Amino acid sequence: MKYTLITGASQGMGLEMARECASLGRNILLISLPKENLKVLSENIADKFNVQTDFYEIDLTKDKSAEEIYNWVKKKNYSIDFLINNAGFGGFGAFEEYTLAYVEKMIDLNVKATTRMTHYFIPELKKNSPSFILNNASMIANFPCPYKSVYAASKVYVKYFTEALRVELESFGISVSLLQPGATPTNDVVKNQIQKGGFMARVSVTEAHKVARKAVRNTLKGRPVIIPGWKNRMSLRFLKVLPYILLQIAILRSYKSMQKIK
Repeated sequence: MKYTLITGASQGMGLEMARECASLGRNILLISLPKENLKVLSENIADKFNVQTDFYEIDLTKDKSAEEIYNWVKKKNYSIDFLINNAGFGGFGAFEEYTLAYVEKMIDLNVKATTRMTHYFIPELKKNSPSFILNNASMIANFPCPYKSVYAASKVYVKYFTEALRVELESFGISVSLLQPGATPTNDVVKNQIQKGGFMARVSVTEAHKVARKAVRNTLKGRPVIIPGWKNRMSLRFLKVLPYILLQIAILRSYKSMQKIK
């Protein structure tokens, strides 16, 4: 019996992707931090969609976390044919205001956890091909973003890591997709930032369940890059042809307006 494994699955896009996968009849393994109600969420998905589910609680910023998850999967004899690296977080503020511990934690989750999970599960995905990897980056990976410097840089890594792996793994029957959502209102803090963030923040808004639907279904179709929402696709094309100085001014204005609500 094959399973989809999803990190960051307790809320937001991760939870919506779990529900979307389950609606397609896929069995689900939910991975997230302890004390985030995973047991109840897992049971609810199983009951609603009549699929098999299980969960594992762990902090993915820890060095051995990916190895621990892999060992749990092997012990349970679960077969993985779809890996969704969704876990991540982003800070907001001037880089010098971040503590080094905060920066390192962001890199550990956004960069290292995605890398480690992928490395551990590639042999499993080869064995269960045709199989799929979906890595969650962001539209922010396409241009420098003041006041989100570390987050944006981490998503640039995810973008190019994903695009390179797609070429490397294609011949093994593993399809690798990159998700680049715009602003997604998953909690009140994000909603408030979007509302006060100016045009660039508001134009990219897409609801989490819509992002999840596009992400899951297009990954299973083998789409290499997934940008949910026609406004996001159009704005990205526009930003790519905008002169660099004008792009920087637009980004700076948007994020300065967000800075005022910190």
